[in-house]
Amino acid sequence: AVQTYRTLTQTNPTAFLPNLAGALNNLSNHQSNTGDHDAAMRTYDQAISELPSGPQAELLVSRARWRHLHDDHPGAVADLLSAAQRADTVTEATEAGRSRRAVRDLTEELSRHELARQSLESALPTLPAWAKDELPPETIDRFNGWLSTRSWPEQETYIQQTYPVLTTSEGRAALDLTRALYPEATGLSDLAAVLDAAHERGIDQVLEELREDNTRSDLVEEWLATSTWPEDLEFLSRHPRLRDDPRVRELLTAHGDDPASRQHLAILQLTDILPAPEVYDAITDPATAVDTAMEFVEQGQPDALRPLFLASPALTKLPFVTPYLFAVHTVFSAPPPAESPRSEAAPDADAPSAADLIEQAAAGGSEVQRGAGAARLRRLAQRHPDHAATLLQLATDLTAAASAPQSETASDAG
Repeated sequence: AVQTYRTLTQTNPTAFLPNLAGALNNLSNHQSNTGDHDAAMRTYDQAISELPSGPQAELLVSRARWRHLHDDHPGAVADLLSAAQRADTVTEATEAGRSRRAVRDLTEELSRHELARQSLESALPTLPAWAKDELPPETIDRFNGWLSTRSWPEQETYIQQTYPVLTTSEGRAALDLTRALYPEATGLSDLAAVLDAAHERGIDQVLEELREDNTRSDLVEEWLATSTWPEDLEFLSRHPRLRDDPRVRELLTAHGDDPASRQHLAILQLTDILPAPEVYDAITDPATAVDTAMEFVEQGQPDALRPLFLASPALTKLPFVTPYLFAVHTVFSAPPPAESPRSEAAPDADAPSAADLIEQAAAGGSEVQRGAGAARLRRLAQRHPDHAATLLQLATDLTAAASAPQSETASDAG
């Protein structure tokens, strides 16, 4: 059983570590009963050596408890210290919290046993604070109160009521201790950040800033929750703060993993260039999006292509148009592989060059599209002399490509 669980635990420590600890305990009991205490230690050592720091700490706690039950109290304390050292180095929050709480539980268990306490006392100075400092139940209840808040008004009320306690040296030490024991409770870090800011700027100013942040966040959430594009445009028109407040863009950027946030950030960026109704026309009508993109190229505004791609995803799925625009975007990107509007899963090294993209565009476009596209590239080269050589070469490549039968698009874009 030990060998089986060792293998499984290496693959998935979270799922199988308790089974491995139980199997090791049973085997160690058997080895100890036969008089081979050293073999029991070696069995644990081998299993521990195969695991990362967090599971190592938990197995050391398990062995320390086994040694304690077999009256090897100095050995139990030695394992406790080793477990604490390993738990202190774990960076993954959930694993760190689990291993540290296991160490703390064992410390409390040994302190209640007279003989074990004698061995423990000499080791206490070397244990980290999270393993030994007092943490009364009422302190845990206080911080659970913060974690249970579900809205800004509830959070503000909590801060106002507890601020005098939290800002004492004892209150802040209790928060730091709780954060060390429960690093996966990220809300406690948010509370600590509020206290740090209040220490620097005063609690009244910080609360006012947080009220503003909450109002801004609620406004953005309401905007993103609109169900149709006409409603989306109407909401934006009624709330000019969405365009005027730079912190709105910062908020959307911070949620860059969310497609809706990326798209609405792009909408705001486009409203710097176009009237909002024209931006939404490009979102809802692929032909308008194509015309808008080609106009950006015509007017020497290639930097506007990226937000347009994000605002109007239809642009990324059109023959000729998509590779042509990506080629233009790539020329003006620095470095092109990192900025090219491709799937985020694609490695940078695999990003096609502008020449590759123009080749794709030529293969998918009609003669009219290729000619019009090349003309735009030549005019763009006049507006951007720094990129003229590359753009003119792309224009040449586009018109020199062999024609292939293709259906005409609805737009004259090409």
